[in-house]
Amino acid sequence: MKVLGVSYGYHDASACLVVDGQVVAASAEERFTRQKHDANFPTWAIEFCLAQGGIGAGDLDQVVFHEDPHAKFSRVLTASLAPFPGSRREFVNAIKAWLGKKLWSLNTLSARLDVEPERVSYLSHHYSHAVQAFLGSGFRESAILIVDAVGDWACTALYRGAWVDGQPKVERVLELAFPHSLGLVYSAFTAYLGFSPNDSEASTMALAGFGTPRFAAEVRQIIPAASDGTYEVDQRYFHFADFYRGAFSDKFVATFGPPRTQQFKLPQNCLSATPSLDPEGQRFADVAASVQLVLEERILELCATLRAAVPSDNLCYAGGVSLNCVANQEVLTRGPFRNVYIPPDPGDGGTSVGTALSYAATHAPCEPRAMQYTPYLGSAFDEQPAIEMLAHVNPDHVLRYLKRGHTQPRGLRWAHQVFADEGALCDEVARRILEGRIVGWCQGRAELGPRALGNRSILIRADDPVLAERLSRAVKDRALYRPYAFSITASDAPKVLACAPEHLTFNRWMQYAVPVRPEARAQVRAALHVDDTTRPQVCFPEDNPRFHRLLETLGRSTGLCVVLNTSFNPSGYPIVSTPLEALSMFARTDMDALVMNDTLVWKQ
Repeated sequence: MKVLGVSYGYHDASACLVVDGQVVAASAEERFTRQKHDANFPTWAIEFCLAQGGIGAGDLDQVVFHEDPHAKFSRVLTASLAPFPGSRREFVNAIKAWLGKKLWSLNTLSARLDVEPERVSYLSHHYSHAVQAFLGSGFRESAILIVDAVGDWACTALYRGAWVDGQPKVERVLELAFPHSLGLVYSAFTAYLGFSPNDSEASTMALAGFGTPRFAAEVRQIIPAASDGTYEVDQRYFHFADFYRGAFSDKFVATFGPPRTQQFKLPQNCLSATPSLDPEGQRFADVAASVQLVLEERILELCATLRAAVPSDNLCYAGGVSLNCVANQEVLTRGPFRNVYIPPDPGDGGTSVGTALSYAATHAPCEPRAMQYTPYLGSAFDEQPAIEMLAHVNPDHVLRYLKRGHTQPRGLRWAHQVFADEGALCDEVARRILEGRIVGWCQGRAELGPRALGNRSILIRADDPVLAERLSRAVKDRALYRPYAFSITASDAPKVLACAPEHLTFNRWMQYAVPVRPEARAQVRAALHVDDTTRPQVCFPEDNPRFHRLLETLGRSTGLCVVLNTSFNPSGYPIVSTPLEALSMFARTDMDALVMNDTLVWKQ
């Protein structure tokens, strides 16, 4: 059975192909269009998935969309009419978008793929998240928690999942409807702090590490706990039904003070031992710390409510809010569940996986563990044509395209070497990393989701904060208050991470903010946040054999198999996919070397 899952229309459009219960390919559209969080119809992602499976659209048994267009239209229509006529601009633009395109998403899929309408179906949005998390976990039974901004009508949903007679049964326990949304609240605070909602919530989370939650009482009044273990959202502080008025209201500003403008540069630096004494910068950090704390409290209360309704040791957790790795650590260490599974891409980019897996599992016999999948589901590449091109490129011509503020000497040349032996490649790359070089590392299939896990990564020493600051300024365009993370072998992780041994396996995909042991902090200082936590990738040999071998090679020289690992992209752009994209960033930034499969390129 061949099933295509599709997500598009809001943000992070994606496609996934499942054949006979196995995920064959999955990718976000942004990896092909180079438009971050691309919401458009995933033409290129679908084409890639079908090519990876060696099939055409006519071979598909079913195409499954990630939300109910009619239910979502009813929510959009109701919400935009409620404050009418004040919301007339929101109403007019919503009607144009929905009657023009969005309401007809299933028809669009049928027409664009040239498949019969009866072979196109949908799941509700939160249910798509739920089945993605449950079916990917390998659990035979589990509680399921979905927390995001908003789907069809739901903002938060609690489910129970179990395999019964060879088929998955996922049943809703409780649902909180729009506009009571933890995700929208956190996005509104993100906008208040001067960041981009639906993109830079990680910046809010990072800034929170520098603050104290002195506004927590005010945030608790905005998101009061309900007697049934859920919560409410006081709508007087927001404009969720009319974003043209801004995400937050005058009452919000009266409570927390003026919002940050782009002209005010945040002074915090997680790579510096000198604390910032700027009072305005500290106020913003304190606001971030306050909403972060209350978010964690409400999620833990939801976990307790869910555990009482579904007495399982297992939790499957997804939705956009589950990208908050600080809150995730609280769920794992303080929540009522022994095992916590978060998919590689728990946001909207992963719902296409859920829809495809769900249809496959309910229409053919499947084994729970057989449906588990890794993040390495994206496109691979042959670097040879790009390497051959290098001989015809004059590096001096690249000087006009350098990143702003960056200089390279004229006469700079590129050299490359192809390695027939993987061990020799790892030896040479490890040598360069230990010498303080910035190395791009591209191999195999791209990762699904927002984390670079050793296939589309930039690597440096983990113990050199000065080098990390150079990486931020001259390569990544990364704000200095945002911390880096590291990758470490599973065998060495217990020496560094202050976490229970049974939790190591949950840290495979950089989804938890884990404290680092005091005695190990100097060895990973460049990848630590101000609170001495990091978001680690604990790499097992079977996860990514070549990357694991590189980590072991580094360990033979340093005594610790660890490297600072960040995604291969500049700020504001998707992670690179192709050799040309990798070479372009390598050429116009301060990167020193680049690995593409078996080929090492470096600047002379």
